[in-house]
Amino acid sequence: MRISASEVAQITHGTLIGADATAEGIAFDTRSLIPHQAFVAIVGEQNGNDFLDNAAAAGASFALVSRGRAVPALPCVEVDDTTQALGLVAQALRLRLTEVGNRVVGITGSAGKTSTKNFVAAVLKAGFAHAYSAEKSLNNDIGVPATILNAPDACDALTLEMGMRGFGEISRLCDIASPSIAVVTNVGDAHGERLGGQQGIAKAKSEIVQSLSSSGVAILNADDPLVAAMAHVTQGSVVTYGAHENAD
Repeated sequence: MRISASEVAQITHGTLIGADATAEGIAFDTRSLIPHQAFVAIVGEQNGNDFLDNAAAAGASFALVSRGRAVPALPCVEVDDTTQALGLVAQALRLRLTEVGNRVVGITGSAGKTSTKNFVAAVLKAGFAHAYSAEKSLNNDIGVPATILNAPDACDALTLEMGMRGFGEISRLCDIASPSIAVVTNVGDAHGERLGGQQGIAKAKSEIVQSLSSSGVAILNADDPLVAAMAHVTQGSVVTYGAHENAD
């Protein structure tokens, strides 16, 4: 998706240092940055602000950086929190995907998310000229916004994978992505110690179907009782799948 540094500054209430520039998509790792992408300096185990010269050398159009970390090598938008700013930009530009219609698919579950995402994306790419999904498993506060921002402007079907480690995470990702179709694969026991066991995991996973409007569709695994029960917490219509005799 095309975006300018001045747009990013406006959306994030950031400060543009240097000349305005336009990018095609974003990267948060200089090793995989494609020329003319914007570089987002994520602060995590490593500090992306330490790699701005690398980003410039790799051909970045501009960078989204922490306050006080702009460099002369490329235009920079300084913000308080680069991860939060990335989400704000993706949320704003999601509205630019006017061709995508009701074909934004969000997929979650304790297992099988990436495989299901790949299957769904393969089907959509066979039927739509500009269907898009990330090649890798990008399912968090960084990966979901990055997937949206790397979709083409003419995107007509978008598949997103959503993971979670606690309450509110999937809800936050849905606020950014506004999925119209939600798929839940299963409820396991990963992160159960943080969420109070499988019931807590199911509650956190159900945030994806709770985000749907009445025009949305929840696609639920009828073979998993905790997933099937999510039919009671969504405004959308429900389609079930599985080997259970009651599955659609």
